[in-house]
Amino acid sequence: CSRQVQVVDGEQQVVSCHLKLAAFDEIQQRRSANYKPNIWQYDFLQSLPTIYNGVEYKLRAENLKENVKDMFVEAKDQLAKLELIDIIRKLGLGDLFAEETHKALQTVVSSMKNNKNGEEEELYMTALRFKLLRLHGYDVSQGMKSNHYL
Repeated sequence: CSRQVQVVDGEQQVVSCHLKLAAFDEIQQRRSANYKPNIWQYDFLQSLPTIYNGVEYKLRAENLKENVKDMFVEAKDQLAKLELIDIIRKLGLGDLFAEETHKALQTVVSSMKNNKNGEEEELYMTALRFKLLRLHGYDVSQGMKSNHYL
């Protein structure tokens, strides 16, 4: 540190202190974590035996998919549909139920257009609807009132 000292009324006062380090003069390069490549090849991992290739597991998976599709039909309330879509998306199953999600969001959008009377809605439902419509590519404005979305 190179200091500039000033003497005022017999007392020393530090006016400025300049640091000059070699590290500031050099360009800092980003450090790498130096991860080693995976030793397991994709084909090898796919060839490993598993007990979940059986017919009973495939039937169970299809049954569970049908149960979720029924949940879309049973969800009459707009908030219930939005929460179901959000949960499915968070579980990473959005691709499996893309068609059902699209249909449910279309009903949400059509109900928003038909709801012109300006009813007050809960903030949670408004925020969830805004988030899901934006995530699924709908052109939604960021207006404060729910009937100004589209």
